[in-house]
Amino acid sequence: MLERIVGKASQPFDAAALSAFLAGKQAHIDLGTGDGMFAYRTAKANPGIAMIGVDADRSSLADASFKASKKPARGGCDNVRFVCFNVLDIPTGLEGKFDHIHANFPWGSLMYALVRPDVAAVRRMAALGKSGADFSFYLNLYVFENDSQRSAMKLPTLDDAYLENTLIPGFAKAGLTTTGYRFLTADGLKDHPSTWAGRLIRRSGRNTLYLHAKVAS
Repeated sequence: MLERIVGKASQPFDAAALSAFLAGKQAHIDLGTGDGMFAYRTAKANPGIAMIGVDADRSSLADASFKASKKPARGGCDNVRFVCFNVLDIPTGLEGKFDHIHANFPWGSLMYALVRPDVAAVRRMAALGKSGADFSFYLNLYVFENDSQRSAMKLPTLDDAYLENTLIPGFAKAGLTTTGYRFLTADGLKDHPSTWAGRLIRRSGRNTLYLHAKVAS
């Protein structure tokens, strides 16, 4: 049983409700959705998809989930749901349900799990996807490009060598086949609908890693 967040309230979101919500639509899930605006804006712009935004912090989901619950004329969006759980402790019953897995500008434990990478944790994330599902990963590189912060946080140097020799092979062990990656300046984020992308664009000296992968067959 999942916990669906609607404003400051929550309600059960069982397997039947989830299946009904996803039925007949391209299913997307945004892991560590934060304030939920990526999930909300993406769903609003693409009515043919069903979007699930996930975060462990109920309070962060309140505004976007309340906005989505309104009538369409007042900004409501019926093809997005917000649920509360820790992405590193994914409930059973979600495996193989999604066509696209998103991880946008993770921080904290989710960031560590993805960049080290923690193969078991990434495998659980990849298991959310159907065979051949897309996995999109955006990572702000500010702390990685600051030697003192990177050292204090015990983070790797996130360069081509690390990606090719450590991160991509780790993703492969977890069931994700990387199709490509690139380093983006702020200009490369101008069409990204998340709050963090907007902040990074305004702070134009901050670079971003974008990586795309496919869930293995």
